[in-house]
Amino acid sequence: MFGSGTIRGTVKFIGSPPPRETIPNKPCHPDAPELKDETVVVNADGTLANVFVYLASAPASDGADSPAELLDQKDCRYVPHVVGVQSGQTLRIRSSDGNGTLHNVHYAPQKNPAANFGLTTAGAEKEVKFDQAPEFIRVKCDVHPWMTAYIGVFPSPFFAATSEKSGSWEMGRVPAGEYKLIAWHEQYGPIEQAVTVKENEAVDVTVTYKSPN
Repeated sequence: MFGSGTIRGTVKFIGSPPPRETIPNKPCHPDAPELKDETVVVNADGTLANVFVYLASAPASDGADSPAELLDQKDCRYVPHVVGVQSGQTLRIRSSDGNGTLHNVHYAPQKNPAANFGLTTAGAEKEVKFDQAPEFIRVKCDVHPWMTAYIGVFPSPFFAATSEKSGSWEMGRVPAGEYKLIAWHEQYGPIEQAVTVKENEAVDVTVTYKSPN
């Protein structure tokens, strides 16, 4: 299933990003810091955060033996804003908020089963799995309606996500071959392009999103 190729790259953003709304966050708890809307986050170097990148045409496999990923809730914010898992892989959803802060985790996918469960104490966790891929699942908290995250479910281990610190990403151990690479952003949608991977070589890819304004 694995090879020796590498795909690496950046996701760039051209144009003026929309302003990020400030969220007072006082309904969370008295000491909670103000938050910024995370729908469109452009890094200082002009790259776009919270973009999933994956190989759509890679052979599917079961991620049940892969280490669990974590989606946390801290100060009434999902951390990270986007998290990727392979089909069959465990996702631990946790609340790190104390002080009597109640969260519910609510999602209604198209391919995978819906769920709505509460996490009422600091350290409370629930493990979930998703079998159908690919799918991008919006997660929300009905108690704190600004809280949003996205779970990316992928059929193979060849995926990555950009962060608030860097728009760069990398996939290792890719078998040689020709692939369809897809980048996906919650507001700007998918971008597709072809990529060719050779054994023991790295290929650099740039994905560019443009502001509609």
